[in-house]
Amino acid sequence: MINEDKFVELAKTVLNRNIEDNLDQKKAVLADVYDDQFIVAGPGSGKTTTLVLKILKYYFVDGINPENMMVTTFTKKAAGELEKRTINWAQKIADAIDEPLTNSFKKMKIGTLDSIAEDYVSKHDDVSVIDNFTTSALMMQTLLDGDRQEDKQLKQFIRDLNGGSAKLSVSEINKKLIDFRSAVYNDMADISKMYAEAGSEKIVFDILNEYEVKLKERDILDYSLLERRFFELLQEDAFDDLIDNLQVLLVDEYQDTNYLQEQIYFRIASYVKDNNGSITIVGDDDQSLYRFRGANVSLFINYVERISASVGIKPNIVYLHENYRSSANIVNFLNDYISVDEKYTQCRTSQKPDIVATKTAENGYPVVGIFRNNMEELANDISHLIYSLKMNEEVEFKGINSSFNVKFNDPSIAYLLYSPQEINKGNNKKLPYYIRENLLKLDEDIMVFNPRGQNIEKTEIASLMCGLMLISIDKDKQLESSVSNIPKRTQKTLTQWREYATSYINEKEEELVVEIDEGNVYMPDLINIIKNESQFLIEQTAENKIYYDIICEAIEQTIDAIAYEGYISSKQLFHNILFPIALGVMEIDDESFGDINLDETVNIMSIHQAKGLEFDVVIVDVGSDIRKLDNYSEFKIFPKKPGDTYGIENYIRDDYSDLNVVDKDVAIDEAFNEIIRRFFVAYSRPKSLLILCGLNSMRMGIKGNFGRKYIPNMATGWNRDKVWKWENLDNLFNTIDKI
Repeated sequence: MINEDKFVELAKTVLNRNIEDNLDQKKAVLADVYDDQFIVAGPGSGKTTTLVLKILKYYFVDGINPENMMVTTFTKKAAGELEKRTINWAQKIADAIDEPLTNSFKKMKIGTLDSIAEDYVSKHDDVSVIDNFTTSALMMQTLLDGDRQEDKQLKQFIRDLNGGSAKLSVSEINKKLIDFRSAVYNDMADISKMYAEAGSEKIVFDILNEYEVKLKERDILDYSLLERRFFELLQEDAFDDLIDNLQVLLVDEYQDTNYLQEQIYFRIASYVKDNNGSITIVGDDDQSLYRFRGANVSLFINYVERISASVGIKPNIVYLHENYRSSANIVNFLNDYISVDEKYTQCRTSQKPDIVATKTAENGYPVVGIFRNNMEELANDISHLIYSLKMNEEVEFKGINSSFNVKFNDPSIAYLLYSPQEINKGNNKKLPYYIRENLLKLDEDIMVFNPRGQNIEKTEIASLMCGLMLISIDKDKQLESSVSNIPKRTQKTLTQWREYATSYINEKEEELVVEIDEGNVYMPDLINIIKNESQFLIEQTAENKIYYDIICEAIEQTIDAIAYEGYISSKQLFHNILFPIALGVMEIDDESFGDINLDETVNIMSIHQAKGLEFDVVIVDVGSDIRKLDNYSEFKIFPKKPGDTYGIENYIRDDYSDLNVVDKDVAIDEAFNEIIRRFFVAYSRPKSLLILCGLNSMRMGIKGNFGRKYIPNMATGWNRDKVWKWENLDNLFNTIDKI
């Protein structure tokens, strides 16, 4: 063990981290082992560095064994990076003091809450955990039993939850059922009471009940059941190593915690306090983006009061607000943006200071606005800008009265927007499509990375993989014909798969041999065939590799859940894997990027995807497809009604959960707050250059027959009272010429 002064010295000399320069970070890192903390960490404030240094301080100064520490993060990738840095830095300090690491940091309990819960629950119960695709597939199977997807009362219930949407596809109904069920568990609602009091919506609970019977029959849990079971076992004090030994609990990204997860953390916190340890919570309410997944930002904002009332803990509040990522101009812009709406500032963490740039940060480039008359013109300018930057060329930005030049050496670039879909449901091409096409024309070697730009089932590699499976087990379409009321879009997808796979086999002039014994398929052989035949597409693009990995993972998860000695029936393969994929239930999550080097690609992604990432140049789309404020656009920039999440929250919390339901006016305010947080996250991603882009309608309004009609947009300096605080966006350097 070493003393604090020696640790601070080693952090500076060995790890190149001088915590003496940042008193807030020093306070967080050097907290006494008994001190509980609530760390509010702004964007770019060195949160990961702070967490790693706290872990190392506990070990080297306080002598706490790594296996007595628990650290949770929001993603598996973040957990892996945190663990890797901790091990690397620990070894550097051990080498510097010439002492071996007597305890392995590999024994530290680190991961997402779900991964940690799975480790503990699976050791106690003989169960396995299924992923989101298998969850969707099993729910779809339950929904389609007896053609319940056509039930009028079910559709009306889903419409009511969805804010009155008229048209609902089968996959949309299925997704809403999953979202509703997840919310029931997230909010710890009394599902028995809900079922008993259900009226015309009773069919919903019948479906959910049958779905859970399917899980129980297979000894499997989905993520909602996993968290509930973990909480139940914690309530029963089922885990001796947590009860007797846990001394440190560190929770990252707490702003995206739901009520059930909060109660899990509070129970674990009680063990830590009994062992004379400490709990540290880290997060930022301004970066809470996952309400649609059950996150409740009020749990973060009111954390101090809630944990004090529940566990008797009174944490010290630390604000990390020095930004190490961005230039001073970008930091100032962030402060301008987050303070535009007075009602929003009233619901943030109390006494929250402004973000400040580091003392050594340069002013940097102005924040740029690129607004054009139409999508094609905008796409052309954005594409040429990206191309020039990637070619390390100097770019001139021309304004009305001045200009400035920028130049980078191989910059990382991201274009962020609400949805990165390249072609919408109406088959209309969107800005990401034109940017990809333009960049390929300018230089075919530029790699555009947009895995969410297409629906997976429509991709070439899905057509090959799924098509080969389809014609192997259902060449004569008997299985396909056994499904009644297949949606036209799904039927078209199945036909596309068949045609692609048939053409591929004919071109290769060989037949695939798949072992099928009395209608049962030996999946290891089929998977090997699919993998071998897909290699040429995997090597073409990073996106294909992601689609391939997701499909393989879905197949393997389903096999784990339903196969017997590697065999599943052709009917199971069709109904549990192929049909759900064709219906469109497969989605790309934030864990799917793997080892993709985002610095080498031109990244088109949703703002949610970009959370936790940083780039040299960030282009934020504030309205490339918005010409007026209508039902299509208002939820993106200026809501007139509560978001979709409100319908579910209102139903569950009205009588069945301890969480309070909010009235409609407050719910609309929450919709505004979500938009502000989303763009705050987007604007805080760049290191050197931030660009806002959109149509001129987003900057100057629309000239109509009765004068100028402005379009309020929370992304461009409006508040919810329809006051434009950035008149003509004077805080932006607006370009006037083509780039």
